[in-house]
Amino acid sequence: MENQFERGPEKIPTKAEVMEVIGRYAENATLVRELSDEKGLYLFEARVEGEKSGEAVQYEYMRKGTFPNGNASLSPGIYRVDYEGGDAVGGTNVAAFDEQTGQWKEAE
Repeated sequence: MENQFERGPEKIPTKAEVMEVIGRYAENATLVRELSDEKGLYLFEARVEGEKSGEAVQYEYMRKGTFPNGNASLSPGIYRVDYEGGDAVGGTNVAAFDEQTGQWKEAE
């Protein structure tokens, strides 16, 4: 069985890398929240307001793990959440981050 030392250190994307991926899907996104720990960035949220009041799209990156703010993720990636009337009405995975290669893969 392979362990962490055999695979090498996990790669963690930087804020700039996360912003670059979000930028593929959203122009002029506004930072909502950014949280880091000793390993680096673990949560990044950016939002684009819609044309109508209460409409928005929020992009959320979370690193794999359990964090002090109570959030947890089984795999690192970026998720899109759609809002209407201020309520979340849907969402989808946008991109996954491969911790071994350090590469982003767009969701299918």
